[in-house]
This record gives sequence, structure tokens and C-alpha cells, in this order.
Amino acid sequence: MTAQPAQPPGPNDGVDQALADVLTAIGTASLALAVQRATNMACHGDRRRLAVCLDAMGPGRLAEVTAAARLLGAAAEQALARRNP
Repeated sequence: MTAQPAQPPGPNDGVDQALADVLTAIGTASLALAVQRATNMACHGDRRRLAVCLDAMGPGRLAEVTAAARLLGAAAEQALARRNP
């Protein structure tokens, strides 16, 4: 097997990176919205809607929301501990 020579940057490389950046931003915003919606339902005690919302999420998104919820829970516990030493 022979190694391929390095290719010079193509005219679309900047466009490809810009598209990748936009898709990353959309994914981040989508996750933030999912966490915000789930948090809002949880804060209002709407367990039925929260369960439906979480059941509708794909495994990857559900894992991301779970990680964000753990982080939020840990930060809230620390804030409470600072207020009530």
C-alpha cells in the first residue's frame, strides 16, 4: 500500500468547516432547548409530559440530557450547601 500525497487545501475547505461549525452550533442549541424544556416540566411537576418528552428522545440525546441534569443537580446541591453551612 502506498501513502497518498498530501492534498493542497481545496476551494470548499472553508465552506466545509463553516458548515461543520453551523451544525455544531445547531446541535448545541438543540441540546440546550431539550434540557430547558425538560427542566421546565420538572420544575412545574409535570411528570406525565416530562416522561413523554424523555421517551421521545433518541438514546444519544437522552444521554446528553442525563449528563446535563446530573451537572445541574450537583451545582444546585453545592449552591444549597454554601447557603446552609
